[in-house]
Amino acid sequence: MKNIKIATFALALALTGLFSVQVYAQTAEVAIGGDVAQPYKLDAATFATLKQVSVKVTANDGREHEYTGISLYDILTKAEAIPNKQLRGKSLTKYALISAADGYQVVIALPEIDPAFTDKVIILANKEDGEDLAANFGPYRLIVPGDKKPARSAMRVVAIDVLTAKKP
Repeated sequence: MKNIKIATFALALALTGLFSVQVYAQTAEVAIGGDVAQPYKLDAATFATLKQVSVKVTANDGREHEYTGISLYDILTKAEAIPNKQLRGKSLTKYALISAADGYQVVIALPEIDPAFTDKVIILANKEDGEDLAANFGPYRLIVPGDKKPARSAMRVVAIDVLTAKKP
C-alpha cells in the first residue's frame, strides 16, 4: 500500500512538472527592442507565423543536433532593425544584444545575420531534434552555427535588443 502511495505521488509530481514546462513554453516571450522601428514581443503564437528553418550544429555533448526555429535576420527584419533591408554605412555598426533569463548576454553583429554578407543562418530555436527544447535550454535558444565554441548559443533567451556601437 505504501509503495502505491509513493508511486502515485511520484506520478503526480512528474505530471505537474510536465504541465508547468508546457505552460512556460506557451507563455514565454522574447522582447525585441532597442534601435528598431517596430519593437514587439515574440511569443509562441507569433513564432508559429514566421518561416521556420533548421540548422545542424555540434552541441556541448559532442553530438550533432538539428535545431529548428526562426532566423535572427527574419526576427529583426520584422522589427525593422535593418533600414531598407540593407546594411550599409552607419548601420554596419549595429549589433544585437541577446539576453538570457539568467543574465547571460551575447553579441551578434548585424552583418553576421544578413544574407548579403554571409551564408550562415543564426536562429532563435524552439526545437532540438524535432522536440521542444528542454526547460533548462528553452523555450528559446540562440543557435550560432560555425562557432568553434557554443558560447554564443544563449539559452532561455528573453530579450533581443538592437544597439549601435559608439566611438569611445
